[in-house]
Amino acid sequence: MSKLKMLSKINIRDNIIRYFSFSTLIILLIFFSSQHVNFLGTANLRTLLSDSAPLLIMAAGMTSVLLLGSIDLSMGSVCSVANVITVMIINQFAPRGASPGLAAIIALVASIAFGAASGLLLGTVHVKFKVPSFIASLGFMSMWQSAALLITPAPVSIARVMRDSVEWYRVVFGVAGLPLILAMGWVAVVFAFQKKLALGRAIYAIGGNERAARIAGLSVDRTKITVFAVNGVCAALGGFFLAAKLRSSAPTVGDPFTLLIVASVALGGTSLIGGRGGVLGTVLGVFTVAVIENGMNFIGVDPYWQSIVFGLFILAAVAISIDRSARGLVVK
Repeated sequence: MSKLKMLSKINIRDNIIRYFSFSTLIILLIFFSSQHVNFLGTANLRTLLSDSAPLLIMAAGMTSVLLLGSIDLSMGSVCSVANVITVMIINQFAPRGASPGLAAIIALVASIAFGAASGLLLGTVHVKFKVPSFIASLGFMSMWQSAALLITPAPVSIARVMRDSVEWYRVVFGVAGLPLILAMGWVAVVFAFQKKLALGRAIYAIGGNERAARIAGLSVDRTKITVFAVNGVCAALGGFFLAAKLRSSAPTVGDPFTLLIVASVALGGTSLIGGRGGVLGTVLGVFTVAVIENGMNFIGVDPYWQSIVFGLFILAAVAISIDRSARGLVVK
């Protein structure tokens, strides 16, 4: 009887986690649309969905990190560095009369290379030197924040002659813009990575029980480093998307995204102690965060109150998703 009760409690908890973001999203849509008649209008939906693209890409990367039971607090600062690198490279080609499309491709490659290198470096420090990911990423966050300011101390706009390099961000198909379509394509890649490849299955095994994964012969260290490298690429892609969205760079543009990324993944049901969750849940979490942010801006809520609301949502999501039967488990 006790086992049946235990299984019943587990099923109830899993169902709450599974439907928490979906039900919250529906409630938020109803609430904000009741507060402003144009909230669900075509123009605002197009803005909401396009604005979700950078966050969606970065949250997809963080999902794999949290599935390991680790965390990366440097994503926002990596995003900022990639953002300023993108605009700096594009503007370098302006006096030379180069093709804006070619400049954008070179900037994208450079940003991705930086993101992969930063993630690889963080993963190596975390794994090889046994530095907890929380502390290691905190140190790298400070480093990359300073690096972004050294590259571009103040916001810089993309040169007018190179504006065509970022016009793809404004291509729309109904309410769904090209940025969202590209972001969802990246999510599909991450989903296949998590669910279809042996490396993805290793992520769940390591997050569930790292010691057992090592005994089973899984390459734990290589898997962790790979996940952090991919996460760095996601952060860099987010910075590239923000450069296209804003048509400019800012050395602190990624800083607010650290909270938003963690909120999205937590609201999507991914456990902070690892081993449970997935990128599909994160998609719901991202749209929930996007609706909260867009809705509060739409009805004129003070930005400081917005941060309080996000903090409360993170606490609620973690409180619901955490497995209280697990003892002695922490974010590694």
